[in-house]
Formats: sequence, structure tokens, C-alpha cells
Amino acid sequence: MYIAIVADNVADRKQAERLLGRANTALAPTLGTLYISSYGDESSFLHECMKYDLFILDFDNDTAHSLKIAEQLREMNVPGIAAICKSAEEPFSYETAIAGVYTLDKPILTAPLHKLITDAHQEAEERRRAATLIELRGEKDTHYIPKDEIVYIDINDLQHTLVYHLSDGTTLPMVGTVWDVDRALGMYPQFQLKTKTLAVNMDYVKEEDKKSILLTTGERFSYPLLQRLFPNK
Repeated sequence: MYIAIVADNVADRKQAERLLGRANTALAPTLGTLYISSYGDESSFLHECMKYDLFILDFDNDTAHSLKIAEQLREMNVPGIAAICKSAEEPFSYETAIAGVYTLDKPILTAPLHKLITDAHQEAEERRRAATLIELRGEKDTHYIPKDEIVYIDINDLQHTLVYHLSDGTTLPMVGTVWDVDRALGMYPQFQLKTKTLAVNMDYVKEEDKKSILLTTGERFSYPLLQRLFPNK
């Protein structure tokens, strides 16, 4: 499960990191590992927000700004839950809130935080079970695969071959080129072209820098240039 902390106060950000680290220890046996990232503002995480299941938004004395970010996530069709941190004494009107927004009173207590994480995990699992099926056509067979199960695709345009790597470790060799990847996945922003021979589902990215990318499945790839998949579409 992927969680993003977005907080403008360094002390609040570090405290949230500590609390989530403890939550990971307590909840990992039932929910799996919590992958936690933290950001100082929204501009630094919006380009990769699709991979997160939960956003903890904490801006000092500015609930309106947190609501603005939650609205931006909604407009981008980001599936993760947005939770706004606020003072326990601060009134919060759900009439003016965005549908689906959660709140988390400060100081953050263990029980409400664990419930929030559990609820977000349950919603993410339900979303994955209802994931859109992608039609992948080979020479002889047609496969219908939930898009969230596609981890990455090896592309060889010269030989007109594609290999889809799935989350359960299986592979689907197909006949095609990068344009067939476009037709199948180009509408989904989590799929990005990292090199001319590699497209990646960013929901499976654990770490990346300017030279390489590490997936949660353990594979690491090097690439010369970060590039959106079919950026002109």
C-alpha cells in the first residue's frame, strides 16, 4: 500500500513519518508493507500521484488549501483516498467538503490513523478487484487482463514483439510494436515509456532517479530519459 504525506511544516511531516512507520510495524502482518513518501507541497508529488492509495494532507491553519488539493486529485481521477489533518477543535463542514474526503484530528492518535489506513486499504483492494480489463490480442489468442496486473512491457519494434509482465510473475509474449501498447494502455496515465524498449506501470515503482528505476517486484532497469508514454496524445 502506498501512502503520501503532504505537509508544509517539517515537524508535522516528520511526526507523520514516525507514526506511519509504527503503523507499518503494527499493520503489515494483515495489510502488507506500507510504502511511505513525504512531500512539502503538492507540486512535488502530483506528477506521480496515481500510485498512492492514501494521501495525508496537512497544511498549518489552512484546511482550505488541503481541500483544494483534494479537489485537484478528484479532477485528475486519482483513485486514492484524501485525508485532511485538522485541529480537533476546528469545525469542519462536510457540506462544503469534497465527496469522499476524510479528516484526521491533530494531534494524530494511533487508533484513528490505523482505521484510516485500514479503510483506505479496503477501498484500494475493492478498486483493484473491479479493475478495467485490457484486451491483449496475439496471433492466436486474445487475453483479458486487469490493467493493474500489468507491471511492465518489453518492447522490440524491430522484431515486432511485446512481452507483458504480470504481477503474478507470468509473461504474455505478443506480436506488436509500441503503437499496440498505445492502443491498449495509452489512455491510462500510470503507464509510462521509460526507454524505446520499456513501458512501466508507475503503480509498481518503488524507487527511481535520473538513471534507473526499481520496481516493487524487484526488477531494476536503467534508462537514459524519463518520458511520458505517448506525450503528444
